Amino acid sequence: PACPSCSSPTQSSGLCVPSVQEQQDGAGRVEGYRCSMCGVEGVRFPRYHSRPEKLLETRKGRCGEWANCFVLCCRALGFDTRHVVDWTDHVWAEVWSKAEGRWLHVDPGETVDKPLVYEAGWGKKLTYVMAFSKEEVQDVTWRYSKDHQDTKQRRILVRPRWLVKNILELTKKRQLRYPEEEKSGLMKRRLAECLELLTARSVGEGDRIGRQT
Repeated sequence: PACPSCSSPTQSSGLCVPSVQEQQDGAGRVEGYRCSMCGVEGVRFPRYHSRPEKLLETRKGRCGEWANCFVLCCRALGFDTRHVVDWTDHVWAEVWSKAEGRWLHVDPGETVDKPLVYEAGWGKKLTYVMAFSKEEVQDVTWRYSKDHQDTKQRRILVRPRWLVKNILELTKKRQLRYPEEEKSGLMKRRLAECLELLTARSVGEGDRIGRQT
């Protein structure tokens, strides 16, 4: 964050203990900064992740905050939306398109419907990319991988069967109180997505764009 006194860039001074108010507002941690120009210390940057509505007030953050706020707004408008977490340190969203019958990649700070941009444009080496919503958890790594075989070689944190088992159990718990008709519809959508994820994508010109923010 910029220095509140002189507006110069600040440097990290480590993590701070969240205040009672910051915790109530949803800050799991608070980053501390100091200004190297005017010497101001104690500049606080709360990371509001558990209560995204707070971001509508602060209007400050990074990819995690932008994704949280975007998902909040989409959900409020009635769109099925997922929060997507990349284990190599990035966060974005996916929105279900009824018109196209598929999940659309939406990175609020970067681009839309260019899932290969992270590997082809940013040079990332993805490992695990997980999508979370109130209805389900899904491993969507393959949507964002330009080389499935290469990606498989990097997925060594957990056994594949363990991962699938836990994803299915988490999804089952989230849908526990759903009527059978709704669960059936979600399962059909999930199966169609799995078939889509098995199909390797070709890198397009728009996927080669570097990071914008």
